[in-house]
Amino acid sequence: MSAWSDGYNADIAYTHGAYRELSPGYLSYVCLLNGIRPPRTDRPFRYCELGCGQGMTLNILAATHPQGRFTGIDFNPLHVAGARRLAEEAELSNVAFHERSFQEVAAGGLPADEVGGGFDFIVLHGVYSWVSPENRRAMVDILEKTLKPGGLVFVSYNAMPGWAPLLPLQKLMLAHAAANPARSDRQFDAALGFVNRLNDAGAGYFAANPTAGQHLATMAGQDRRYLTHEYLNTHWEPLGHAQVAQDLARAKLGYACSANIPHNFDDLSVRPELRPILAEIADPTLAETVRDFAMNQVFRRDIFIRGLDRMPDAEAAAELRRLRFTLMVPREKAGLAVPVPLGELRHDAGLGLPILDALATGTPTLGGIEAMPEMARHDFGTISRFLALLVSANHAHPLADPSEEAHQAAGRLNRAIARRMLVDESLFFLAAPTAGLGIGADSLERLVLAGLLAGHPVDVQPLSGFVTDALRALGRTVFAEDGSPISDPEVMRSLVAAKLADFLPQKLPVWQRLGIL
Repeated sequence: MSAWSDGYNADIAYTHGAYRELSPGYLSYVCLLNGIRPPRTDRPFRYCELGCGQGMTLNILAATHPQGRFTGIDFNPLHVAGARRLAEEAELSNVAFHERSFQEVAAGGLPADEVGGGFDFIVLHGVYSWVSPENRRAMVDILEKTLKPGGLVFVSYNAMPGWAPLLPLQKLMLAHAAANPARSDRQFDAALGFVNRLNDAGAGYFAANPTAGQHLATMAGQDRRYLTHEYLNTHWEPLGHAQVAQDLARAKLGYACSANIPHNFDDLSVRPELRPILAEIADPTLAETVRDFAMNQVFRRDIFIRGLDRMPDAEAAAELRRLRFTLMVPREKAGLAVPVPLGELRHDAGLGLPILDALATGTPTLGGIEAMPEMARHDFGTISRFLALLVSANHAHPLADPSEEAHQAAGRLNRAIARRMLVDESLFFLAAPTAGLGIGADSLERLVLAGLLAGHPVDVQPLSGFVTDALRALGRTVFAEDGSPISDPEVMRSLVAAKLADFLPQKLPVWQRLGIL
């Protein structure tokens, strides 16, 4: 472990993830759903990510929001160098990445013109529970000094009590890694193998904590770049909401709501037997803590506001009615059943089907949907909540109303990412300017998109040849129905062509609707 890393795993780069919850449009929408006034994004705004990792989210947001100025902070030079290269290749002039520690930034380590009059948004994804208490204090110092009044903070973190049964597991894996020096991904694999042996041999901890054994099975298929950062950090510590709220109160921040939409509705996330107990609690921080116990919360996505302003119901509803929405998936994939913490919520066909059809054929406002004749027997709250749950399920999203500049910048970024996808299998996200966020693609879809963005025609036969060549260059193949790998290029091409003929008619309209193509 390098001295400069302060106990944080820094020898393996983090994943190239892009996270919807970090999008200004998504955060603003969730605030409006909960009657909270968000920062404005219809004019120039400033946005900062603390612990930006590979910078994929920031580069995508910068491309899709040319009216914003984006700042990324990360102490790992490998992350910052890669993020800068991608921004330069895409000619993004409204994003800057700085190799700084949180202590350096708290001490004034950013250029004055970068901070300007303060940030409208500051986001911290996961990092708050991965760093030392000293670094957490420095992060709060940054919030206190650089966030505007009315500014929004998004902070996600490993949470208690859900992580409680797994705390000893992380400590054991960290101790095993410390006793066996190597590159961190190899340390992780060795530690995972060791604890699996303990589990198989009947160690009492696993017998008393079946969740831990189930977790081992889950880890086997997860990305090692994520796992090494999750499990091999010295200061890794799941946190309770009350502690985070108390920390952020020093920066005059008040808890607004969860960025996980269903978590703001007790009837969707808390068992009926527990709701009367919650209703007895007057203190909001205690109520949120008890809610975490009710849900056995493992990971929180909290939104805080500096100067929390609760909007009149009529004003919040008017703002929601003005928002336009689009479908993020093929119409065939969007249904009436939506996952929620208590299971699956199935909606009435008379409510859901007309809304889904409207989203598949256009970009209606919420007010326009409310005015549809089919909605006459449904009130605004019911309509709005169904749409919110579609957003929660990644089936729909508010539109970002992108400018021509946003379309051009997203196109440059997507072409740069697509070129890298042909040699780097860790890239799965592209910029969707109409939604203002990153959209993921699976292993086959990303190669299809790489071909289309490189100018190949929408024709199954030549496109299947491009994808087959790309798979072979990456050392990959496709598999027959019996699971056996295919080595013959012509057979590979035939199987790829069959897959493309199946999913292209569904996927192309979605990619075009989102502005990727």
